[in-house]
Amino acid sequence: MKPGDLTEAVTAVLAAVEAAEGRLAPKKRAVIEAALLCFAESGYAATSTKAISQRAGVAEATIFRHFGTKADLLLRLVRPVAARLIQPGLVEAQEIFAETEGNLEAKIARMMTARLAFADRYAPLVRILLQELPVNPELHGLLQDSVIGGLIRFLDIALGEEIAQGRLRPIPAPRFLRILASMLIGYWIARSMVAPGEWDDEAEIALMAGLLARGLKP
Repeated sequence: MKPGDLTEAVTAVLAAVEAAEGRLAPKKRAVIEAALLCFAESGYAATSTKAISQRAGVAEATIFRHFGTKADLLLRLVRPVAARLIQPGLVEAQEIFAETEGNLEAKIARMMTARLAFADRYAPLVRILLQELPVNPELHGLLQDSVIGGLIRFLDIALGEEIAQGRLRPIPAPRFLRILASMLIGYWIARSMVAPGEWDDEAEIALMAGLLARGLKP
């Protein structure tokens, strides 16, 4: 899916919510879709429940009846997608490390490719997260517990094996994750939001993976 393809991205988020909560009633589904698009386009803080209700074609009271508050609505969007990120993402990362033993550059490149595809698939929600994480403690706590913590625990083991084999200089897992995420998020923002157009993802990821892997050699 091309970055910014809202139709497919909204469908993917709705599918994640339905997988967690069951089949959505039409009005509830319309509210979730409208909220996702409004938050992505205008930002969470600048979006009112009135704007969401108007876009969804429902009474504003419908939002409060189904979701309680705007903050609750945001978390209802994020939680199921976070769940779809962490477990499959960890399994995928374990498979990548097993299949590319001894080749740190290949491991990093494949992990970046997989997470880039995820960001494209859930693009509107990724935009919301980038906007809200610095100012929303509850959202930050949710992702810290459900996503970041799991990744760090996995990387502690995976990087420890690389270090023990002499293929990687000693580096704490949180620091490695910060470097990796900074490179990938920066690239996603550049090619999806700042300068959308024709980008060669394979070449760009190969360059980033090479810089990181070779820079971390002992």
